[in-house]
Amino acid sequence: MKKQHCMKKLEEFKKHLQSFVKLEKCSNKDIHTLRVVSRDLCSLLSADEPFYDSVKRVIKISNKIRDMDVFFEYFLLSLPKKYLAKLDRVSIEKFTNESRKKKINKLHEYLKSLVIPKSVLCKYEEDIFSFMDSNELILSKIELHKYRIYIKKVLAREKNGASKNETKIKTLNKIKDILGSINDNYHGLERLNSYEIDASLFKKIKNYVQKENLKLFNLFKKLNQIYTRSLL
Repeated sequence: MKKQHCMKKLEEFKKHLQSFVKLEKCSNKDIHTLRVVSRDLCSLLSADEPFYDSVKRVIKISNKIRDMDVFFEYFLLSLPKKYLAKLDRVSIEKFTNESRKKKINKLHEYLKSLVIPKSVLCKYEEDIFSFMDSNELILSKIELHKYRIYIKKVLAREKNGASKNETKIKTLNKIKDILGSINDNYHGLERLNSYEIDASLFKKIKNYVQKENLKLFNLFKKLNQIYTRSLL
């Protein structure tokens, strides 16, 4: 990994963070962009770099915020209208917005405390990720989340490497997005279940989401076969 590329990403992270804090950004799009630039930088930093953990913490603190945003932007809107109409969305949004504000404040406090170094230790081009065998994967939140993290790391390496394989990047992006949708559905159900909604309604929604996840999982397996064959 070329050091100048790593330093470029560090500068991008610095500029975005400064703007985020100065303008007190908090929109869904701002949170998503912050997470993207943070992950990009993380993919280039050496695990021995002290600032690595600091950037990882930005992602960790923003996880819950992003989960809330995805819940409203994608999960609820993906449900059939006949179910969505029966939900008390006003109460759900009011409760969630209060929680989101607290987490946004926590994120801003942490970002203000960050001291960004002028130089960092970067990964070498020789650094590789161990292949994670996916042949035994099942439709499981925990297992698929682990594989999604692996795919994200491989994708970041492919995108930030000296040479790019656009076909491989395209396939990895599709896999990442499908696994992301499955993960969002699991989180969406968990969040929905935390609100006071009719038990029979929740059961119907859960059955619907499980069927959708199965469709996504079957699509994932087909795409993942293409990816694994490319490694042989």
